[in-house]
Amino acid sequence: MQKVDQRTFWTGVIVGLFVALIVNYLITIGGAFVGGIFAGWIAGEKKTGGKAGVYTGLLNALVLAMILAVLGIEAAPGDLILLRFLGSTFYITLILFPVLGFIGYLGGVLGGALKER
Repeated sequence: MQKVDQRTFWTGVIVGLFVALIVNYLITIGGAFVGGIFAGWIAGEKKTGGKAGVYTGLLNALVLAMILAVLGIEAAPGDLILLRFLGSTFYITLILFPVLGFIGYLGGVLGGALKER
């Protein structure tokens, strides 16, 4: 098992988060996935990439939760506005964390696998 370079790992997470936030305005789930791919590519192998993808997805969900808390559902990306039928913004925020974390994990594993090739 290789030792994980912490600088490369966190650089991947931060770059992945910026990419995810840019893509979020097109589609929220796509932002976590594409950001996870970038994080996994920079972080390294599949296992490390998956871990970086999870962090990217969770930080992405945290930023979206702050946007929802401060500005409300009207300022959210387009596909989150469609979720108004679920109820409160608090419920939507609780849904974001596990979903975006898992989608970020999938992207991170894919990015790590592409790096290994």
